Amino acid sequence: MTEPTHTPLHDAHVAAEAKLADEAGRLMPISYGDAVGEASRVRGSAGVADCSHVGRIRIRGDGALGLLERVCTHDVAHMEDNTAADTLLLTEQAGILDAARLIRLERFWVLLTSPLCREKVLAHLQALCDEHGAKVDDQTAKTAMVRVAGSDAPRRLDAVLPFRVSGLTPGDVLFGSLMVARYIADRDDGVGLWSACVQVPGMLAGRAWRYVTAKAGDNAMAPVGLAALDVLRIEAGRCRYGHEINETIDPMTAGLDDRIDWDRDGFIGRAALEEHRRKPPPRRLGGLLCEPDAAQTIPRHGSPVRDATGREVGTVTSGTYSPALDRPIALAHVARTLEPAAELIITVGQTPLAARLTDLPSVA
Repeated sequence: MTEPTHTPLHDAHVAAEAKLADEAGRLMPISYGDAVGEASRVRGSAGVADCSHVGRIRIRGDGALGLLERVCTHDVAHMEDNTAADTLLLTEQAGILDAARLIRLERFWVLLTSPLCREKVLAHLQALCDEHGAKVDDQTAKTAMVRVAGSDAPRRLDAVLPFRVSGLTPGDVLFGSLMVARYIADRDDGVGLWSACVQVPGMLAGRAWRYVTAKAGDNAMAPVGLAALDVLRIEAGRCRYGHEINETIDPMTAGLDDRIDWDRDGFIGRAALEEHRRKPPPRRLGGLLCEPDAAQTIPRHGSPVRDATGREVGTVTSGTYSPALDRPIALAHVARTLEPAAELIITVGQTPLAARLTDLPSVA
């Protein structure tokens, strides 16, 4: 096994005594001591997280649009410069190769991939780039990416940056230079809150991190780890590759069919999608709210979900304790035939957890 590589912010995480772990080949900060507290801090105020393990692939050349129309499911051609959109990359059988985010800039595009999918998506694009006349290169090791999120994040950023971010809406992108550092700032809602992901050159990432976390005075934001972001993701009902989605899961099961431009043909997996649209798959993604007194037992990936008769009707894909709801919650693939608010049982090891089916997101 190869050792995980360090992000450009590794020394800062070590100095802050972060708990580090291998995430898709990168040594990443999982928490700085209290993941639940960090999640609550972001929801109530603001926080900043190192997300440099996310893949960042640049696509250029005259054939870039043609390549992206071939591999992406959304309306690529009508994206304007300095915008971003969520998309899917599918297999020919309509399995999810990745759930990604595409940024369009004036001279090139950037595809943000799930950490686990970077290498296979890069190979997928490179296998098709010559026939489309496009150039594809991986920028992940050359740059860093941080996520700034929380209800108070836009106010704090407005106070310390020479430009305003509070007016940005999801899908807006800022591209420019600040103190010789070229940046790409993408406003999204990937954790269900106000959020922006900022890409900067790796050699300047440490300086930017220190400023945002320590030198911005009253507007400084505390660092948060990936565990806190995962809590917020589950509360927001967002999919994660390797949990809610993989190459055996189709967009309808995952609840991601809103990323498909049904008026467009020609992208990989388009033909197979028609069968799923004609005959919806037997399961769908749903949320599970556990009883508050079950806080010591957390639903785990793979835990079976049963109805009152004991019949297995689903499988947990992600679970956590939600500080916003003060109870365990989960995401699960459940039978499409279940009634809204159905009473269910999650079995975690030998422990049964009473739960209720709920629409997503679990936390509005």
